[in-house]
Amino acid sequence: MNLHRHAIPLAISLLLVGAAVAHWTNPDNPAASTIRETLFSDSAKSSQPRGDLTARVQQLEKSLEQTLKIQNQLLELVNDLSKRLDPAAATGDIRHATLESREAPEPAIHHRSIREQENGDRYARVREGQIRHFTDAGLSYERAEYIVDKQERIQYEQMQFSYEYHHLQDKRSKRAKELQEQLQTYSNPRRVFEQELTQEEFEQYLNATGGRSEFEISSILESAPAYDAGLRAGDKIIRYNNQRVFHMGDLRTQVYQVAPGTSVPVEIQRKGSTAPETIYLPAGPLGIRH
Repeated sequence: MNLHRHAIPLAISLLLVGAAVAHWTNPDNPAASTIRETLFSDSAKSSQPRGDLTARVQQLEKSLEQTLKIQNQLLELVNDLSKRLDPAAATGDIRHATLESREAPEPAIHHRSIREQENGDRYARVREGQIRHFTDAGLSYERAEYIVDKQERIQYEQMQFSYEYHHLQDKRSKRAKELQEQLQTYSNPRRVFEQELTQEEFEQYLNATGGRSEFEISSILESAPAYDAGLRAGDKIIRYNNQRVFHMGDLRTQVYQVAPGTSVPVEIQRKGSTAPETIYLPAGPLGIRH
């Protein structure tokens, strides 16, 4: 608005200057011709009769009067255009009333509190939905609430272990090894809940999260330790070295943790049987495909 208000007087000034220049430089303007002849005449013309000079002066005064009249008309025209382009400026109204009539904006802290409340309500709804998911699987409300809160705690502690390990100078130290074990455990929440829930609660937890409670063998290499021990496709491995096995990644990780030359207890459930049994296999790869 300020730029527009200053642009109008500037345009007026430019218009007046242009009009004056055009008027005085116009070859058809008798006043301009008279001034040029009077100012730039040579010494010979300066000796002309006095009556002729008086006539030229009168003609000049008449031309000046016409010029002033034209300028006044231009000023009136510009003022009229200015009023049409900016009516508020013509009356001296800078629209203060419009600004004052608007309602004052609400404080930013009010909007922040609303967002915080909405985020809190959204978190409460998500948390309640997770709890209901576990109660539908058979867990009590208290245990379901514990699992939901524990999951968040596990994520936080995993980040803490990862942060400490990242900034550890000696990655071969005893503390580094402890952190690696913690990270391996906390990277899979099922490992934590397996140790903290009862067998029945853990099975309900697995059902609620869609996790498998055992690892089913799809095929076995002939002459491999698993084949020689009598395992076949369709059999299930429940535990390896007393650690629960849910998928091939679990089995592979646990196999590498056992020192060579030892026998490892493996809890299995053969195809078509409901009773688990324990067999012993030599440490190392079992030759199982999945």
